[in-house]
Amino acid sequence: MNGFFGAHQFEIVAFVCSLCFMFFIIESIRKQLIKEAYSLIWIFMGMILIILSIAPQVLKLVSDFIGIAYPPYTLSLVLITAILLILVQYSIVISKQTERIKDLTQELGLLAEKLSKLQDRIDKLDKTEKSSK
Repeated sequence: MNGFFGAHQFEIVAFVCSLCFMFFIIESIRKQLIKEAYSLIWIFMGMILIILSIAPQVLKLVSDFIGIAYPPYTLSLVLITAILLILVQYSIVISKQTERIKDLTQELGLLAEKLSKLQDRIDKLDKTEKSSK
């Protein structure tokens, strides 16, 4: 394929995919499917993707800087790196939440035990009151 579309097919596809990605993120935020703290990460990644897909000179500069001969490969590398960073960030969040769930479960067990002991004491007091009458 020659001509404009053939020469820039990857960039056009990348731009369309980046726009679709941003639309999906904005809709997810609007529907409150993504918390605000995490939405900033996704919006930032979407903006980087859009900039890199519409500004081949930026992509070319980055490619030359890191030594990649074909700039669209740099875009793929950026995508993979972004995904890995997001996965690491989510792993950290999951680890913290797992620890928090464990702590809350232990606390709930202790509270259930205290409640059971209090209920036993109330039952004993009720029995003593009834027997004294």
